[in-house]
Amino acid sequence: MFSQYEDNVQRILHLMKDTFGDTFKTYYDGDPEAIPVFNLPAIVVTQTSDTTTSDSWQQDEVEDTLTVKIILNKRDDFDNDKVNPLNMTERKIRNFVAERDQDTGLYLPRTVKGAIRTMALEGITAIAGTMNVEYGINPRISGEGLADLTAEGHVTFTISYPVDIPVAS
Repeated sequence: MFSQYEDNVQRILHLMKDTFGDTFKTYYDGDPEAIPVFNLPAIVVTQTSDTTTSDSWQQDEVEDTLTVKIILNKRDDFDNDKVNPLNMTERKIRNFVAERDQDTGLYLPRTVKGAIRTMALEGITAIAGTMNVEYGINPRISGEGLADLTAEGHVTFTISYPVDIPVAS
């Protein structure tokens, strides 16, 4: 499934593809800012920081901060100029991020939180000790065929992993 040493953005991007499949039209490694309407809905995975701490002898502990962005076209809320007030893009995003089983209360497997909480941890010390989710409307670069207004959910979390340091000869 994942390589233990795979770039964490790629690891999470592959996890999102495995989780959602063709539910999303495009999966981006990094935010392109200008997204064509025909590429929505989309998932973007970005890395916002990397903190490296010298741990035990000949080993670093690295903590990557990643964000998974669920991006929907806000214009999809309008069907023939009518709004469906019970099924807006914001609700859809909340479901993609953290919908739970109505009987058990568990995250559904086809959610960002469900996938992250059940992913293989090979090569990882810790993942998502804390997840921060922000929701909102984002004005994107508009133009011919480009989305001008998107509804988005951003899930930010950390992945910690060790990196061995070779002995100098």
